[in-house]
This record gives sequence, structure tokens and C-alpha cells, in this order.
Amino acid sequence: MRWRNISWLPARPWLGTQRVHIRPSRAGLAFAALLLALWIAAVNYRLGLGYALTYFAAACAIADMLFTSRNLAGLALAATPDSPVFAGSHASFTLRLINRSARPRHAIHLAASDSPAAPSLADIAAHGETAVSIVVAARQRGWLIAPPVRLSGSFPLGLFVAWCHWQPDARVLVYPQPEHNAPPLPLPAGTLRQAKQARQPDSPGGALELAGVRAYQPGDPLHRLAWRQIARHDGEHVFSKQFQPGADAPAGASRGNLMLDDAALHALAPEARLSRLAAWVLQAERTGLPYGLRLGALTLTPALGASQRDACLRALALHDLPQHEAMA
Repeated sequence: MRWRNISWLPARPWLGTQRVHIRPSRAGLAFAALLLALWIAAVNYRLGLGYALTYFAAACAIADMLFTSRNLAGLALAATPDSPVFAGSHASFTLRLINRSARPRHAIHLAASDSPAAPSLADIAAHGETAVSIVVAARQRGWLIAPPVRLSGSFPLGLFVAWCHWQPDARVLVYPQPEHNAPPLPLPAGTLRQAKQARQPDSPGGALELAGVRAYQPGDPLHRLAWRQIARHDGEHVFSKQFQPGADAPAGASRGNLMLDDAALHALAPEARLSRLAAWVLQAERTGLPYGLRLGALTLTPALGASQRDACLRALALHDLPQHEAMA
């Protein structure tokens, strides 16, 4: 599909009749030539039935033009972004077509300008809705705005094509691409033993000791699940173990002393720094060692869990971007 340069596309979630354009299709142009031939034949041979057939076919074409336009007009539109992704992967958006009228809508094509996928075909029942997903390549970090979408249809007879353009009001946050084969975490002195014990909390090393159990939170390592407590509740509730530094832990091995600092990577290019920090954030989360992030004037205190991981990756994704692009 060829796209023109459109300087402005409406984001209003409603397709009024003034936003729906219509033109004859190739089949419609051929049908017009056939009508012209029928009319010439009826005039030359003075055929009353020829006039009747020509005018009836023309009336069908006019009715088709009306119904083709009404198949799009009046739809309500909504867009929902997917979860954040890493640069180099693909982001997805869910487009919802909502039909609030008593007549169904049929054979509506949806095509995104930057999506490699083929146009989707959607049918919408009366007083119903249909969800269509589009996939877009996430090439760089920051906010990825949903691409313009073209909705079109030629229902019912295919003699006309009605279409409109829509700019979905949705965006996805793209994290920096983690560095492949990144170096090990820059663990300060006294934390290496703690990191090993975090990966194996039940080992007899004694650096961490069990402090109790709590309700499972997203992002807790699976090896910390409290299976005995889970079994007592027949699997209805999930618990995870909570550890704290033991009495025999070496000095300086307290939790939360791993700070990932952007300034320490001054030898790397700016984007390479962010990629390495993103890889280290993921490593620290898998290790189970609380970590923080120092990025320019921004400092995130050490913590652990999905919220801490997302906060660090978000800060990396929006670092040094223009203010209008970095706004949440």
C-alpha cells in the first residue's frame, strides 16, 4: 500500500461522515462502462426493457455508494498500547473498533503505515466491538507512537471504496537494547558472597538467613517460592521467602549496596552506556541483589522487584531525550 505524506491526521475516536472518503473501484469503473454500453444499446434499438435494466443497475450502484460509506461512518475507535519492549524488537498496539449502531459492519480493512504485516480484515456485530493488533518495529529507545492507520471497505457490492485515516492516541515505551555478552555486574567489595547466597538462599554459607515469608509479588525469583506454605493453602495463595543478612555476614555486605552509575562508564559512547546499564539491571534482577541507578542528576535508591526494574529501564529509555518526548 502506498502512503502519501499526511501532515495532520485526526485523533478523534469517532468516524463522522465528513471524515469518510469514497471513490469508484476498478470494478466500479468497469460497471460504469457497462452501464454506458447498455444505455447506448437501449437508445439505438429503442428497447424499453433496456432502459429499465440500465436505470435499475444505476440505482443499485447509487445504493451501493451509500451503504459503502455507511459501513465506515459512525464507528468509534480506541487504541491500547502493549507492555514496554526493548529496542530491536517489535511493539504491538491493540485497535478497538466499536459499533454502537444496530447494523453490523462487514469486511473493514485495517493497515498501518509502518507495519510489515498484511492488512487485517474485521467484521463488527451490531452493538459489538472487534480488536485488531498491529505490530511495529521498535528501532530506537524512547516513546514509540502508534503509526497512522488506514481503514477502508468496499462492502457490499465492491463498486466503491470508502476509506479514512486515523492517528491512534497510543504509544509504547521502548527500553534500550541490552548489551549482548555484557561484563559481570560491578559488585563492590563484600557483595560477591551475598550475590551468590541470593542465587542459592538455602545454601549453608550463612551470608543470608531466612527472615520469614510474605505474599508473592511479581518479579520475585522462582527459587524463593515457599512451597510448604503454598501446599498448606492448596495452591490458592502463593508465598515467597524473605531473606536478610545473617550475623556472620562480612562487614559491608548489607542489602542494597549495588549502585549502577552511568559516570563509571565514561569510556563508552552514550548509547553504549545505556545498553550496558540495561543489561546490568536485568542481571541484578535475576541475581536477586538489590540495586540502584545513578543517571546524571537522577538517583534511584536500591531496591528489588519488577517495579524497581521497570523504573530503572524507564529512566534509561528516556535519558537525554527532548522534554516533549520524555514527558510521561
